[in-house]
Amino acid sequence: MKPFLVKVLELQKVYDMPGSWQDADYRDLLQALEIDDVDDLSSGDLIDVLLMGLQDLEPEAAADLVLAHKLQTSVSPGSRRNIIEDFLEDQRPWEEAADIGLHAGIFAAGVLLNKAFPKTFARPDMMKLTLRLQARKPEARQILQAPPEAAFVARLLADAMDEHSILERLFDEQLLSHSFPEAEGIIWHAQFNDKSERDEDSAVLTVYSSEHWLDAMDAVSEFESSAFNDRAADADDD
Repeated sequence: MKPFLVKVLELQKVYDMPGSWQDADYRDLLQALEIDDVDDLSSGDLIDVLLMGLQDLEPEAAADLVLAHKLQTSVSPGSRRNIIEDFLEDQRPWEEAADIGLHAGIFAAGVLLNKAFPKTFARPDMMKLTLRLQARKPEARQILQAPPEAAFVARLLADAMDEHSILERLFDEQLLSHSFPEAEGIIWHAQFNDKSERDEDSAVLTVYSSEHWLDAMDAVSEFESSAFNDRAADADDD
């Protein structure tokens, strides 16, 4: 018997993700746009003023500003231009960029750019997967007591997929190891339901990622899993 019994509750297409943008991000972008007197603005007013500020720029310039903020030093100006061209050509850089660690940030940038320039930048989409996890063993119950690690979630999903899935083909060794840093680029956001709404033996897990990774879950209704967390860097070897 594997440690987890997992039921798929829902898989749906969505157009935004929790935590993609914070008020601090909006203020930083407004500062970059040299827009003053924004300290006392509410969250709703911040985004409204920011969108107007972005619309004062050409779409490509606005996109470069937003991507530079969201991706920081992860990409060069030339790479940002390539991403912008992909957006403008109706491609899906949040799924197709070579570095999967950039995908979530590119998606978030696309969401904001679509709000500012809906006729220029297509509305990006992603998937939201909701699962119910039933713990069958003590180590499984322990995992449910802390926020879900990306590596754990990636291994959980892999257990629902066959050996020909993209996840299995690209990361078969990492799925079996105790170190899977690439999982952070696969699992964009994951959360258990509030502890007050669950017991120690079960939890509802919500996962956000691209269709590239989650589409294979469409044909799954229930599965068993032996998923585990990464081993801490300072943990003793077995």
